[in-house]
Amino acid sequence: MRLLGQAADAQRLRLDKATLRDIAAEIEWRKVSMLSIDQHAALGRAVGRVGAEQLAALMRSYEALKDARHQLDFEDVLLACAGMIEAEPRVAAAVREQYRHFTVDEYQDVSPLQNRLLELWLGERHDLCVVGDASQTIYSFAGADQRFLLEFERRHPGARLVRLETNYRSRAPILAVANALMRGRPGALELSPASDSADAETPW
Repeated sequence: MRLLGQAADAQRLRLDKATLRDIAAEIEWRKVSMLSIDQHAALGRAVGRVGAEQLAALMRSYEALKDARHQLDFEDVLLACAGMIEAEPRVAAAVREQYRHFTVDEYQDVSPLQNRLLELWLGERHDLCVVGDASQTIYSFAGADQRFLLEFERRHPGARLVRLETNYRSRAPILAVANALMRGRPGALELSPASDSADAETPW
C-alpha cells in the first residue's frame, strides 16, 4: 500500500486508502489472471474514478518503483517461480524430482497463475489429487476460476472421479432447498442426507 501510494503520487493522483486498497486488489487480479498491463488496459476496467488509462499508468509506475528497489509482491513470487521452471530446465528437473505428488484442496478457488504453477511442478506426470466443489466458488473476484475443477477430467485423461454427495450436517428439508437452488449449475452435486433420524447430528 505504501509503495502504491508513492506510485500514485508520482502520477499526481490523490487517492484515499480505500481506493488504493481497491487498486491493490486489481493489481493482484491482473497478475493471477496472467494478464499484462496492456491486456488489462484493453479490458477497460476502472477502479472508482481511476479510469483504465490512468490505472495502466499507475500500474507501470508501481512496477517501476518495485524494480528500482529490488522488491517483489506476492504475485511476483509466483510469477517468478513459474518463469524459472519454464525457462530453466535444470530448475524444472530439480523441482519435479523433489516434489512428486500433490494434493490441492478447495481446487475450485485456484487462479490461472496458481494452476499454471501447479502444472509446471507436475511436468508430464499426473500424480495429482484435487478436492473441490464448483458450487462453493467464492473467490472469483480474486481471479479464481472453477473451470479448472470442472474440466479436470478432460485435462487429465484417466483421472478417477469420486463424488462425495452424502451430507452429514443437514437434514433432508434443508438439502432439498439447497439442491433446488443449485440444480442446473455447472458441477452442482445432488446432495443426500446421511440420516433423517431424530438423533442425526445437525449444526443447529
